[in-house]
Amino acid sequence: RGADMRVRADVSMLPAQQIMEGLGVTERGRVQEYLTDRVLFHMRPYMPYLSGAMADLQTHVTSPTTIHVGAPYAQYVYSGVSESGRPLEYTQIHHPKAGPHWDRAMTQDEGAQIAEEVQAYVRSMK
Repeated sequence: RGADMRVRADVSMLPAQQIMEGLGVTERGRVQEYLTDRVLFHMRPYMPYLSGAMADLQTHVTSPTTIHVGAPYAQYVYSGVSESGRPLEYTQIHHPKAGPHWDRAMTQDEGAQIAEEVQAYVRSMK
């Protein structure tokens, strides 16, 4: 009672960078690849879909951190403004959530779900 008690603990850990690399949490690691895959999976329903050419055939993961939409008209469809400057109207028959800035809309709606999926993936790696 009343006496000062001192405790000393020595903790030996690998450097944080080494731990992250071991888990695949690097720009080109397994976790990044999984994240990019999940983003694309969740993003497709937000992409305009008329024939499916842009959303399905011309959208690919080109690196662990990049999803490329290769349609020549993609920049206009993404921005929501035609080449002539007129606002675009999106059919939502196949993709009811379709609209401009589909990545932002998807992140707003489903970002937490993607974070949970990635956390579960990392936990499963142990």
